[in-house]
Amino acid sequence: MFSYLKLEDFSCFTKFELQSITKINVFIGANDTGKTHLIKLLYTIAKSLEEFTKRTESDQPDWREVLAEKLFWVYQPESNKLGQLVKKGESRLKVETRLLDENYYFAFGKDTARQITDCTELAPTQPGLNALFIPPKEVLTALDAIATINEQLQIFGFDHTYYDLIKALRVPTTKGNIQKNLKEVLTSLEHLLTGEIVKKQDQFIFKRGREKYGMSQLAEGFKKLGILTTLIRNRSLNQGTILFIDEPEANLHPQAIHSLVDMLFLLSKAGITIYASTHSYSVIKKLEILARKHQESIQLCSLTKSNGDITAQFSDLSEGMPDNPIIDAAIELYEEDVRLELEP
Repeated sequence: MFSYLKLEDFSCFTKFELQSITKINVFIGANDTGKTHLIKLLYTIAKSLEEFTKRTESDQPDWREVLAEKLFWVYQPESNKLGQLVKKGESRLKVETRLLDENYYFAFGKDTARQITDCTELAPTQPGLNALFIPPKEVLTALDAIATINEQLQIFGFDHTYYDLIKALRVPTTKGNIQKNLKEVLTSLEHLLTGEIVKKQDQFIFKRGREKYGMSQLAEGFKKLGILTTLIRNRSLNQGTILFIDEPEANLHPQAIHSLVDMLFLLSKAGITIYASTHSYSVIKKLEILARKHQESIQLCSLTKSNGDITAQFSDLSEGMPDNPIIDAAIELYEEDVRLELEP
């Protein structure tokens, strides 16, 4: 979907360039290296274009306005100014990208409030564009709170990655056949769940045979899996979707992580482009095994912070596991264990 991204003085990045984007793209790095900022930015661009396209059917929006609002509610900047997204010590940021064979750019300075003036002027519509973001925290339990904060109170709290997700989850399930390879993913996910999550009126419940449970009674990891099953069932997640996942491993047992990564790989084979950030060795190792086994390119972007600057190293997991901070941490732990064993 995205084929290019270039940043200048955005957030913690002085310069960043992303090319040769594959079906699955993974960002790793220590805390505060910008992983979530990157996938949120890609999501914001895609989602703003999706919403811009839908709104052209009823009014005549300006993409600059839609983009500015989306940036504001996704990043929820301090002091309520978009200028907070400009890298500290710099005066202006610039973003260039290419999505579905169309080029887009925008730029603004540190004093910008909520309007963007320097931006692609005639943004083309993108019919069929569909972007979804699954954050680390599950949303099924907090669905009403997220809705209230964003619809009635309109205050900072749960950002629009959460709000957009609950809107997608609210879409009613309709009859009809689910795409075959997505049906396989759905069946596998529900096997992991040992049941299914269904919507009853405005609430979600978990069903296992004749037993029914509220979301507060269900394990966090199960609720994350349930989000995927719900999105497949109501066809919010389908061929052509751009799926962003922040820390897919959160609250999952290692074996469930391996199974979830298998599902994500199958989703990519079904025509869904995936961008993920992770701290998990299990996630990247499982992806490396799948990439080598199927000779499928999976891009790994390793971010490192040094002297206040972020550098990026890119590699293809189909060519094996490169050196990276997650591997280094695992090796350090192993070496410490060996030293303890060898001590007299």
